[in-house]
Amino acid sequence: MIDNYEEQVYAAVLGKVIGVYMGRPFEGWRKNEIEDRFGTINRYVNKGLDMPLVVPDDDITGTFTFNRILEDSREFQHTSPELYGENWLNYIVPLKSILWWGGMGYSTEHTAFERLRQGYQSPESGSMQLNGKVVSEQIGAQIFIDAFGMCCPGDPHLAAKLALDASQVSHDGDAVDGAIVVATMVAAAFVEKDISKLLDIGVSHIPADSLITAVHRDVRKWAEQDQDWHATYERIKAKYGYEKYSGNCHIVPNHAIMVMAWSYAPDNFRRSQEIINTAGWDTDCNAANVGSVMGLVVGLDGINADYDFQSPTADRLILPTAEGTRSISDCLIEAYHVARVGRRVMGWDPLPAPKDGAWHHFSQPGAVHGYQSADAQVTNQIRDGVRQLHISVSAGGRPVRVMTPVICIEQVGSYETMGTPRLSPGMTVTLKAKLKAGAAGVRMVTTSFSDGTKSFSELSFSETAAVSTDDSTSLTWTLPNTGPIGDFGFEITGECELLIDSVHLKGMPTLHFPGKLPQLANRSIVGWIADLDNNWGNLHGRENWQFLGKNRERGHLVTGTLDWTDYQVEANFLMHCGDLGGLIINYQGLRRYLALVTTGSDIQLIKCHYGETVIASKAMTWPNDEPHRLKLTSAHGLITAYLDDEKLFDHQEEHLTRGGIGFICQNGNSAFANCKVSPL
Repeated sequence: MIDNYEEQVYAAVLGKVIGVYMGRPFEGWRKNEIEDRFGTINRYVNKGLDMPLVVPDDDITGTFTFNRILEDSREFQHTSPELYGENWLNYIVPLKSILWWGGMGYSTEHTAFERLRQGYQSPESGSMQLNGKVVSEQIGAQIFIDAFGMCCPGDPHLAAKLALDASQVSHDGDAVDGAIVVATMVAAAFVEKDISKLLDIGVSHIPADSLITAVHRDVRKWAEQDQDWHATYERIKAKYGYEKYSGNCHIVPNHAIMVMAWSYAPDNFRRSQEIINTAGWDTDCNAANVGSVMGLVVGLDGINADYDFQSPTADRLILPTAEGTRSISDCLIEAYHVARVGRRVMGWDPLPAPKDGAWHHFSQPGAVHGYQSADAQVTNQIRDGVRQLHISVSAGGRPVRVMTPVICIEQVGSYETMGTPRLSPGMTVTLKAKLKAGAAGVRMVTTSFSDGTKSFSELSFSETAAVSTDDSTSLTWTLPNTGPIGDFGFEITGECELLIDSVHLKGMPTLHFPGKLPQLANRSIVGWIADLDNNWGNLHGRENWQFLGKNRERGHLVTGTLDWTDYQVEANFLMHCGDLGGLIINYQGLRRYLALVTTGSDIQLIKCHYGETVIASKAMTWPNDEPHRLKLTSAHGLITAYLDDEKLFDHQEEHLTRGGIGFICQNGNSAFANCKVSPL
């Protein structure tokens, strides 16, 4: 047992994310280009390139999505290799999320994804035999692997096994060896802080005659001889540089400069980031892997010892996947998810959720759960042995807002920012706060989407509570009926130092979607995730209907989160020139949901759980363009299906007892209207 396991996972997650945010703006640049423009990279330089700092990135999203299979499977370390591939199909929206969609035979991950869709299972989907040596040995296996090491604290042998199964979904050969090295170093770094010993542990888990082992041997020897990382870089470039390998981003050159960064900065986080980022090539990937190991080596204090890496980002993460619960997240939330799985993997007792399961609990040093303000200082402090959000306000009595995002609609970076809001109308939010000094009134605030402005411009407020220095104040608010919520936070009036202990969420939302859903100018639907080719409102003269279309195969339009449980969903529904369509309940991804669907000749209750099962069916002629009312309820796992208020089927569900709602269309178009979601 590791006493400070959660804290160390948080340090590893921070190190990973900081590396991405440092290296992302100049990804793919060569060393000389970087030095000509910036000198050395010992700081965030995104502003110099007019780029946002917090962006969705495959290194981050893949890392904290692909390890979800350990929990989803309920098999943890015993998860079968085939399910790692199914996990990709469940969480990846084709051409939109997680992967670099560079094309079959060029992007390794895109190639593997297409193989999975063609019916190949992992590990064949990523095999050299199927995809060729060049495709299979690019960098991707390594960049997604850190969280598997975080789930095996102090057990590099187990980390090597998980890394093998995870990386072979898409890669083979040298790429798998590189991934195993990183995962085993991460696992070992929970108990071993000597970087030289960690490097030894990493290569001890791959063949002694492998190319990655030779890279380690050469680079470490050169570093010892040269005592100058620039000289060592030139040796790497001459023997292992990009020009020596085919493909757009090969594992070997990038792994080599990671070994160089670790060798030259064995106990200095900022120095390791300076070296790996200034060296160039695949900077965000390399800096992320270096950062996760170094975060564990130096700990939370060491990460920010020479430079404030955390405040500019406030730990914010954008994780767009096919399941939107954590589409907007932060480093502490992800660290606790990883640690929860890691405890199961290691056979340890679970840790009680901090502060009775609070959404935001601030339980690790520096953690602020994404809260930022242009008008107040926001930090993490410990008081009476409990970590809290500390807000210092000196605005002359002017109201000050401290906000954190709930969903994102802007295109930031090159990846989609699809997501579903964690907060929705009808849910209850409880804030626990206390004054440290001064006097203040506090009220909660949300922004919500306005169709008129196509932005989160509508404001809603709770009642104002007077907060005192004597006792904690608890303020509860049931969220009003608004459009999709974009941001949540606090409005503070008064000169003060305010301590936020926790923010809790409770309850099911109450939602009504009467017709066409709110859309942006690019027709993406706000607060919903679309795996579609088309979405239209008011098509063919039908007012107040939302149409969805998939030209080939099955498409989905979904909203909601894994918080949703014990509820009902109902909607008017019709098929229009399609083979199958219907209503989804307890959605947990593209391969995990229940649905009531029509094929035109019958109506079926189906279960998608890494494969599809027809639970029940009834013959029924349902012509195109004929509307009917569908309803599904889920109560403690009992699923009940209705057609036009007539009960059709009951089913006691074991696996899928919570999740969001949505609609299906297959090989054509369907439409819905007057959709309602309500608690039971």
